[in-house]
Amino acid sequence: MPQILKFFYLLSFSSSFFVFQLSCSSHNAFSENQLEKESSPYLLQHAKNPVHWQPWKKDAYQEFNHEKKLVIVSIGYSSCHWCHVMEEETFEDARVADFMNKNFINIKVDREENPEVDNIYMTATQMMTGRGGWPLNVICLPDGRPVYGGTYHTKEQWMEILKKVNEIYSTDESKLMTIARDVANGIQEINTFEVPQKTSLLKPEIFENEMQLWGKQWDETYGGEKQNQKFITPVKYNYIQQFKTLKKDTAIQKYFEHSLNTIAQSGVYDPIDGGFFRYATDSFWEVPHFEKMLYDNAQIIGMYANAFKQSKNPVYKDRVYQSFAFLQQRMANENGGYYSAIDADNSAGEGRFYLFTKETLQQIAEEDLEIFLKSFQINLEKPLDNHYYNLRARTIDTDFLKENNSSKKEFEKKYNLWRSRIKKIVGKREFPLVDSKIITSWNALVVVGFTQAYEAFNDPEFLMNALDTYAFLKNNCSYKNRLVHIFNKETKKKEGFLEDYAYMIQAALQLYKNTGDEKFLNDAISFTQSVQKYFKDDSSPFFTYTEAPTLLTKIVTLDDNVLPSANAIMAENLWALGQLTPQTNYYNQALTMMQGILPFFHQGYSSDYTQWAQLMLKEAYPYFEVVIIGKEAKALSAAFQKQYLPNLLVQISSRSSNLPLLKDRFFEDETYIYVCQNKVCLRPVTTVQEALELLKPTNEILFY
Repeated sequence: MPQILKFFYLLSFSSSFFVFQLSCSSHNAFSENQLEKESSPYLLQHAKNPVHWQPWKKDAYQEFNHEKKLVIVSIGYSSCHWCHVMEEETFEDARVADFMNKNFINIKVDREENPEVDNIYMTATQMMTGRGGWPLNVICLPDGRPVYGGTYHTKEQWMEILKKVNEIYSTDESKLMTIARDVANGIQEINTFEVPQKTSLLKPEIFENEMQLWGKQWDETYGGEKQNQKFITPVKYNYIQQFKTLKKDTAIQKYFEHSLNTIAQSGVYDPIDGGFFRYATDSFWEVPHFEKMLYDNAQIIGMYANAFKQSKNPVYKDRVYQSFAFLQQRMANENGGYYSAIDADNSAGEGRFYLFTKETLQQIAEEDLEIFLKSFQINLEKPLDNHYYNLRARTIDTDFLKENNSSKKEFEKKYNLWRSRIKKIVGKREFPLVDSKIITSWNALVVVGFTQAYEAFNDPEFLMNALDTYAFLKNNCSYKNRLVHIFNKETKKKEGFLEDYAYMIQAALQLYKNTGDEKFLNDAISFTQSVQKYFKDDSSPFFTYTEAPTLLTKIVTLDDNVLPSANAIMAENLWALGQLTPQTNYYNQALTMMQGILPFFHQGYSSDYTQWAQLMLKEAYPYFEVVIIGKEAKALSAAFQKQYLPNLLVQISSRSSNLPLLKDRFFEDETYIYVCQNKVCLRPVTTVQEALELLKPTNEILFY
């Protein structure tokens, strides 16, 4: 029998205990499921379970858990496939529910509503087992400290775990308490950082050596990294593009383009609705896990837009526009903002909305089955679940048309007919659940992605949608420079997290960069002041994830995950504000944060800190400021920013301004472009081409 019982570090950081507050007025509330009044789609999915689930509350209760029962904290999210499986197999089972209700207090947590709770328990799980995931199921002492944690379990495994932990608690509680005391230092260490006393120069060699080490993990054949499951992780490709451009490394460029080309034509791209699925379940990018996340698609739009700036690859442009259309069709809230996720499942099963049988494929293709199968990379000898197939888009180029004896016009006619038939078929299917939460941080990433698409294609629709989304967040998720994490008229979740502020500031700076409207710069400054006031860590140069401790501990996260590091984004925000405004303390703070993260770049962990690396490359390699000022500033800026210029800060204005880079540079009858370095500028020019020439590193011209 496998060893399925593993004890976790107990999360304790003071002698006082944290205890859960449940939404109840008496002990009787524990005798029923309390989720039906919640607004989270994930919690509502569990509202009819026979388990007496309670929602998470962060204030303490001390009077209702009279029996001092153990507490189960079960964490997931609405589009999580294995969360659904465990619910159906385990939490809907009357025997399991009876045992849980009798012996435990049972808490359900939506990880997207309460990422701080998920962070604590996921950290504990990963620290002890080296792995994590969702559903995350943790068994805790009455004060909230975990004694067991795991992910998906079969019904039999879960019952065995419950009985074993409950037995130990009844017969040898001291064993659990000993583990709690022993492990406190380990958790504290994870959230405590020492800054080197000696300042180190950010030399190119640091990143060149780390990139060489990281490159050994790259899959040169199929793209991405050498993993059994493959995630896109746009932040990594953004860094790779920046580095290979600055270094002029053709080998890295080949890997970068091969990876993006493969992903664009892989199973993780949805050729039916557009947009990208969360990850591939194999190492070949063929079979996706069919859930779709807003944060993925927002970042991927920016990733392909930036890649297009450099390569002008039409496939990259297609993926940007197709993903944009997908967001408008499937994830846009009619009143503003975008929903958080689309489930992998419908009632027929995982991915069934997107999959086709052989008979259906023949119905779609009719007499053109052979070229249809090639067009969507379908091998009839390799079905999923014995008889299903997923469509994978591929590039239709002149070689493909020649090999299949088809003209472009003939093929487009067939392709449009196939798509029409596909749309008609899936239009009759049940569409997966859409999680209607509007998450501030994820929507701010949408603003960033749309502005990057606007820069690449100069299409005003991207900028208009970015402005509309930002305005929605300002109007609904912001009050007196304070942010909430989730917009939902019925939600009780009011707290904003560091990621909400960091991404919102980044969005404001992107809009300022592209419009020159100083209200966005002022927003960025105001939100930055809130971050400084409420999130500054007293013992390091970094920021805490929450305003107050969670489970009586601060949370300080520095690495990238599916979302870029909020601390790294804040460092970049501070760095930019230090250039754009007179407040040099912002720039100095960003430098201190970079010094604090630098030790990770001497330990072989750079691939987990690529958002930091993008900022640090601006210090390690030549860096420029470009000022465009005058009545035609916005038009010239749009033309200028169609180029991929990574180590560059752009500031524009159509009027006179006292900001450092703009002061004394406005002239009524002319629009000038200034190329500057360290805020010292060359003589102004009037055309984009002249400015680009000045930026060429071969030019040896003196700044004045």
